[in-house]
Amino acid sequence: MMQRRQFIAATGSLALAGCATPRAAPARVVVVGGGFGGATAAKYIRMWDPAIDVVLVEREPAFISCPISNLVLGGFKTMGDITTPYTGLVRNHGITIVRDMATAIDADKKQVRLASGGTLPYDRLVVSPGIDFMYERLQGWSPAAEATVLHAWKA
Repeated sequence: MMQRRQFIAATGSLALAGCATPRAAPARVVVVGGGFGGATAAKYIRMWDPAIDVVLVEREPAFISCPISNLVLGGFKTMGDITTPYTGLVRNHGITIVRDMATAIDADKKQVRLASGGTLPYDRLVVSPGIDFMYERLQGWSPAAEATVLHAWKA
């Protein structure tokens, strides 16, 4: 029969052994797309739990607000006024920015494949790629029209 002191000594050393074991790596969330949705998701995930490693995949160096670009067309703002670099997410929230484009998602391996050839492992994934035009699908649209027709669909 184990004595009380033996039990305390045994469980105490087990507790210390548990403290000495390496901690698991922090959870990683990869966010694809740095527009309104992706940048906001990345920011708030880090705010809710700073221990989470958040990686934002975005090919552009800065966010440009498309809805506000109407004010640029009207002469009330400049492109600089509606452009925000992603450095604030790095500096203020500790988010890692990967300047690249996601080309595939392997859900079984939990990896995002990048245009550069690399991969990013993740525990959770947020996909917020935004939208873009497929000009070639617009009947009668040409590269010349694209360069001359003012619009605020894409800043």
